[in-house]
Amino acid sequence: MKKLTVLIFLLLSSAAIFGQINPEDSTVQVIAYWDKGETHNYKVINKKTQLKNEEIISSDSVVYNVELSVLDSTANSYTIQWLYKNNANKDLKVIYKTNELGEFEEVLNWEEIRDFVNRTTNSILQGLKKGETSDESLGKLEKEITSTFSTKEAIESVGVNEIIQYHMFHGVTYKLGDYMEGEIEVPNVLGSKPFTANTYFGLEEIMSDEEYLLKSVQSIDKEQLTVATLEYLKKLSESVGKSFDMEAVRNMQFENETTTHSALHDSGWVIYSIMQKVVTNGDITVINECSIEME
Repeated sequence: MKKLTVLIFLLLSSAAIFGQINPEDSTVQVIAYWDKGETHNYKVINKKTQLKNEEIISSDSVVYNVELSVLDSTANSYTIQWLYKNNANKDLKVIYKTNELGEFEEVLNWEEIRDFVNRTTNSILQGLKKGETSDESLGKLEKEITSTFSTKEAIESVGVNEIIQYHMFHGVTYKLGDYMEGEIEVPNVLGSKPFTANTYFGLEEIMSDEEYLLKSVQSIDKEQLTVATLEYLKKLSESVGKSFDMEAVRNMQFENETTTHSALHDSGWVIYSIMQKVVTNGDITVINECSIEME
């Protein structure tokens, strides 16, 4: 009922103001028309499924809520607060900036996020020290986590994925059935050099006069992914004093493809967004899915 009320409000307010959908030529211009003080709530579900030879061997999910608020609005930018609720990151605020179209630009409070992650990591590690986990393993874990969130660039690259997902279609004009293609650089969690990814995206459906559906598919270059994965596995084996059998994995298939569907309102607010990343390493497939739905 609450979600319906929000959509009715957006419908009434969009009739004479926004008009991003042009039914005459089946085009949509994704632009943010947001007001300072405007707030919307979302439910986020992160689900991970692991398969071996197409058989499910594990599956788990995390559900929580976020509050999205417009802190400031100028002629050329928005300042947004993404507030986590009822999860491990409860009360963590990500304050970030977009341009006037709603395209993500930068995280503003990255130092606050870094400090939050460091405190949380330290608290978790203190609990693990009471168990059987070795100090060496804990040290490596701490270094890996804290380094991921140690700089502004690192946080923007891998630490705010849901926010990037939320804004990924803003700032572009789309025509129904006319998909755009190209190559982009994406973060490489296996090494320092970014991957090249082939991507295509476009307008999938105009659902009504106020709502539309967009789609994006992104595939990482298989050769780059294979080289990076084998190098990572080799380093991992050497770090624990084991030899790496290259022949055993030479013919394994390595794939990484991400598909995103996002339904947006004419005002630029996301109604729902579902991103599914499928990573295949030989006979193991890991499916990570993130859904963001307006409440």
